[in-house]
Amino acid sequence: MNSFNFFDTLLPSSKQQLLDSSTFQKIPQGAQLYAQGDICAGILFLTKGRVRVVRQNENGQSVLLYYFSQGEQCNVNFTSSYNSAPAVGTAIAETPLEGFGVPVELISKLFVEDKEFQRYVFDQYANRLESMASLVEEIRFLSLDTRLLHWLQSQNTKEIHISHEEIGEIIGSSREVVSRILKSFEKNNIVKLFRKKIELL
Repeated sequence: MNSFNFFDTLLPSSKQQLLDSSTFQKIPQGAQLYAQGDICAGILFLTKGRVRVVRQNENGQSVLLYYFSQGEQCNVNFTSSYNSAPAVGTAIAETPLEGFGVPVELISKLFVEDKEFQRYVFDQYANRLESMASLVEEIRFLSLDTRLLHWLQSQNTKEIHISHEEIGEIIGSSREVVSRILKSFEKNNIVKLFRKKIELL
């Protein structure tokens, strides 16, 4: 827990309670942390890796809500645990993860008793709201091929290991449509396609 920026700002009693109650966890790549509709029993504070949170429609298609990574906390996880409410999305480990699980009872206690911890939680919600607003703006104003190209370029690597189905889940489209757009990108020398790998040219 010491790796989180907010930790040093907490009351000494809050720090000790977190250290005493948190449980170190290692989660493999591809694992599902929770599913849409689940009521989360605890809260994960991530120290390594990246998680994708998606929302699934009744027709089976999904759309990316947001990512969270080390030093961040998942708002869906927090809301579900804190309010004993069904999770509004599904969280999937994009990479191997490490972090600390904290019982929701302690989180509820700290949220009321420690103003610095409360500030950290509200900051997380404010950051997430900004990213969600950007997502809505992209969906509303950008074409699907532009959104796909932006997503590819945002990965900060020339080789992206992912299936077309997973990309469809992220940008809110079908595998068939994603494959068609990627083939047009390949024809225009923007990418080179392999099985479960895309190379940016």
